Amino acid sequence: MQILKQWKTEPEKWLFRILLVVFIASMVPVLYLSRYGFPNCDDFTYGLETHRVWNATHSFGEVLKTALAVTKETWQLWQGTWFSIFLMTLTPGVFGEKWYFLTTLLMAGMLGGSICVLMHTVFFRYISRAKENRYLRGICTLTVLFLTFQTFVSPVLALYWYNGSLHYVFMEAVLFFAVSALLCLETSEQKSKKILWMILSAVLCALLGGANLLTGLQSVILIVLLTAWEFFRKKKNRFWFLFPLVCSLVGFAFNVLAPGNLIREDTAESMGAVKAIVLSFYWGIVYVTEWLTPIVLVGFAMLIPAIYRLAKQAEGKFFKPLYAVFLSFCVFCAMFTPTLYATSSEGPDRCKNVMRVVLYLLVFFNLLNGCGWAWQLKQPGQHSQSRQRKQSEQLPQSRPGFFYRLLELLEETKSAFYAVTLIVMGVIFLFAADKNTYTSVSAVRSILNGEAAEYAAENNARLELYTNGEPEITITPLSVEPYLLYIDDVTNEGDRGYWLNLALMDYYGKDRITVSEPEE
Repeated sequence: MQILKQWKTEPEKWLFRILLVVFIASMVPVLYLSRYGFPNCDDFTYGLETHRVWNATHSFGEVLKTALAVTKETWQLWQGTWFSIFLMTLTPGVFGEKWYFLTTLLMAGMLGGSICVLMHTVFFRYISRAKENRYLRGICTLTVLFLTFQTFVSPVLALYWYNGSLHYVFMEAVLFFAVSALLCLETSEQKSKKILWMILSAVLCALLGGANLLTGLQSVILIVLLTAWEFFRKKKNRFWFLFPLVCSLVGFAFNVLAPGNLIREDTAESMGAVKAIVLSFYWGIVYVTEWLTPIVLVGFAMLIPAIYRLAKQAEGKFFKPLYAVFLSFCVFCAMFTPTLYATSSEGPDRCKNVMRVVLYLLVFFNLLNGCGWAWQLKQPGQHSQSRQRKQSEQLPQSRPGFFYRLLELLEETKSAFYAVTLIVMGVIFLFAADKNTYTSVSAVRSILNGEAAEYAAENNARLELYTNGEPEITITPLSVEPYLLYIDDVTNEGDRGYWLNLALMDYYGKDRITVSEPEE
């Protein structure tokens, strides 16, 4: 009874505690599963030369020199994503397969950390720094984190495969850090802090120019929009944005103008730019409806009372919701354009992982903006006299009366609303028909049924053959394919996946790797 009483009087405090425990508990199996991971696919191709140099010298300096050389060669002969290529050559498996578990820690840390920093920046710089709002801010951040990590389109490509997750998840996290730095630059008062944020944002924007084209284009669009907004509103720090803007454009130009892009374009079927842009909006609609699943909708609905309380404390003005939603939708749809233009497809699952994360953040910030706009429109003191007169001339039905009353009602009944939505989220999460729907459930399942341990044992048995010094070896097929760990496997010559055999032969110095036929 005492707990129920406290829940009614301090629901945000208790909801924050519950969400914190749930999020930490949900991440334990996800991170623990990383100990069973093993390098795969392009980890062997991009890590080939650095792996050889490390085995020969055990010098990290020599590895870095080799990484730069591979980056230059790949930029000239295959693709222009120079920053991604450099980091791809430094997969943890290069220094020993036992270190591959660091992949999941790195990707989860980067993505989770960048989301926390971005939301913290928005809250503290534009909403409220008040200590009493810490539970509200925590509820919002933890919910977004939970939904992000549990509903990846392909969690293996997001957290457990270095090459694929580095190219997309890691780079998207760098973008979130860059946006945070730009927002800090926009609101800084002291010249020394302006210089600091300008340099940091410029470096990050330049590096993002060498990321995958999806993230690279997205970063250019955002820096252009932010800079244009600064000058349109004649903000005092507008000229400080020019240096990061130039760095972003230069880094991206160095990417798209790489000689290797022309060679790679010959291997893919591209489409016209106009058609790609039009289809981007089509696929944007498709995936908005597909990714806003019941658990996501309920999760964001649960946040509305907390978001509303935070939004009411903001000093700055909010945008008209329809304008904000339209602009956000355009930014989201733009993420489909590079892959449509380059490959005539909406993109592989590793691209969709970051698209879904961006969608969640856009939904959250649009809820924040909508709640703040509804509140400020009802507060005459928030507007100038001319705007008050303009609003007084509008018809009553043009004002957000229903939405405002709904927000007030949810705030009045927040303790019951939090409890109901939290329970509904728990039921959806725990009773999903497909046990691979949510990352943590899939991880627990693989650990408890032993398939993760078996997968690791079979890969370690293969590793002994890879490193036994014999030029030709025969390996047995994998008996398990854990959803969160398995990507692809070796085959025999003539089969579609034989390229992986070739990569392994180069990586481990073999003349031939064959797969034994399964016993009848």
